[in-house]
Amino acid sequence: MILPAHPKPYPDELFTSWLVRLAHANGLKVQTFCHLLFPNYEIWNRDIDRHTPDWLVNTLAEKTGCSTIQIKTTTLDSLQGRLFDKNKFSGQLTWINSLKANHRKRDNNAIVFCPLCLATDHETYFRKSWRIALYTFCPVHQIMMHDCCPKCGIYVAFHRQDLGKPNLQHFTELKYCWNCQYDLSNSPGENVIFLNDEIRLQWQNWLNQIANLDYFFNQSEKEQLKILHHFLAITTSKKLAPDLYSYLCKQIHQIPVQLERSRRLSWESRSLAERHSTIHACLWLMQNFPKNLFQAWQDKAVRYNHLLKDFNDCPRMFRRIVSKMNRNVYKELYYSKFISY
Repeated sequence: MILPAHPKPYPDELFTSWLVRLAHANGLKVQTFCHLLFPNYEIWNRDIDRHTPDWLVNTLAEKTGCSTIQIKTTTLDSLQGRLFDKNKFSGQLTWINSLKANHRKRDNNAIVFCPLCLATDHETYFRKSWRIALYTFCPVHQIMMHDCCPKCGIYVAFHRQDLGKPNLQHFTELKYCWNCQYDLSNSPGENVIFLNDEIRLQWQNWLNQIANLDYFFNQSEKEQLKILHHFLAITTSKKLAPDLYSYLCKQIHQIPVQLERSRRLSWESRSLAERHSTIHACLWLMQNFPKNLFQAWQDKAVRYNHLLKDFNDCPRMFRRIVSKMNRNVYKELYYSKFISY
């Protein structure tokens, strides 16, 4: 039997955003709704945007009239083969902000939002793209994303809006902070600044292509994203290339932010400010490739052996380029002022 209210997912809507809207449209709290539909399962103790079991998808398809393909498109698993090779049951997933779910609680700012997108929505919803770590600014409105409520500083958790409110009869839109009820669409908008127009175009193109599920990433584009991700890991590493980040900031005349180096963090677990600044810096290495990379190596900002460390799925092309940086083999390259590629 189909539910009395069965709204369809909006374009690029995140699975949990749609699930919360579905519950509220039927006049039920999220937890009550899930207990009625899935009485034998507790679904909020995990990242269900990342791991959405078939039984959950099939039940919702039966109750809403949506196809299983339409529902699976809202999950992060739909990005498999585009941003990451294979979805893993545990551990850090490449390019995906880590939610670190603990029952219904979250302990980091994995969900970001654009206040102008929320303000212009006919009905507020959260985008799947906003779980992707590359999304530090909105390509539509050209403003920086937010990763927390600007009033109380708490993380975004729209599924917690109705918790602890036993007499709640009217459900607010998802744009309201679950902790202090601040309207997130009123969050201040900070214009994004690019100090290099080529970097802006490359970054924005990637964001638009990722959001478009009909866009097919060719092998070269996939390899570019893998190489960029590896550069980000090196730049923020606790031990490798400690001077690389400051070197890159000088190349693009960017003021560096303070990087957390006291503990080991995956790049996706870093703050929004750290992610934005390091992407901006590392994209310089991707320009005029591999000329800028060779320049950084010649300036001793990075060592050739660090460029291959822990790069398990290293593209063959990149390995061939980095092998030329072995000074014991290619001494003339190191001492050459002009390099021919």
